[in-house]
Amino acid sequence: MYDLRIVVEEIKGFCDLPMKPGDYFEVKGGRIILPPGKHICLWALQSLMPFLPLKQRKIQEENDWVPYTKRISCPDPNGRVIYRIDVIGDKTSEHEIVRERMLVDESKCIGCKECEIVCKKQAILIEPKKLRGTFSPKVCRQCGNATCINVCPNHALSKDPVTKAVRVDFELCIGCGLCSKACPFEAISFDRNKKVRICNLCDGEPSCVHKCPTGAIIFGRKGETC
Repeated sequence: MYDLRIVVEEIKGFCDLPMKPGDYFEVKGGRIILPPGKHICLWALQSLMPFLPLKQRKIQEENDWVPYTKRISCPDPNGRVIYRIDVIGDKTSEHEIVRERMLVDESKCIGCKECEIVCKKQAILIEPKKLRGTFSPKVCRQCGNATCINVCPNHALSKDPVTKAVRVDFELCIGCGLCSKACPFEAISFDRNKKVRICNLCDGEPSCVHKCPTGAIIFGRKGETC
């Protein structure tokens, strides 16, 4: 089990207890430990309590949001005290399950198609959206529980054990198109031979990310805030 330190990171409203940035308490085993002379708001504690025992434990499932979430807000809409939960002690095991994935901010895409040009797999498409002047990068997000893998009838798709990118066995791919239909991001296409085109993360260094001039495509960690 991990020990935790819960720190008041910021106050976005008005706290009349009062809590102030830098205040903290710790969770060690089944004990809540407060520094001498300090206190914890009972209303905030009732929001934190269901979450704290989960944060104490290592979670193997990569699709679970708990390991990646570090911040919880006090439920008082006027208070908005933001608590940050830090794991103290050995964090190695927690870091092992935090992985990077493709993230897209469509509002930054200018439709220059630089990512499309540099993509070695030709797996990225830039399409104009209905709103004039905006574009939608069709980029594989490397989903944790990937529907494309689940629906493939011939088991041609799998996860790379290191990069977690979706791999294609072209000998098994029959070009049925089920993976493309299942993709929620419309990020799967096919070549002239009806073989799947899908991002392989360039072995962990996506070229499109480095080429994008506006930062619309990034290769980053799964969200940490709640």
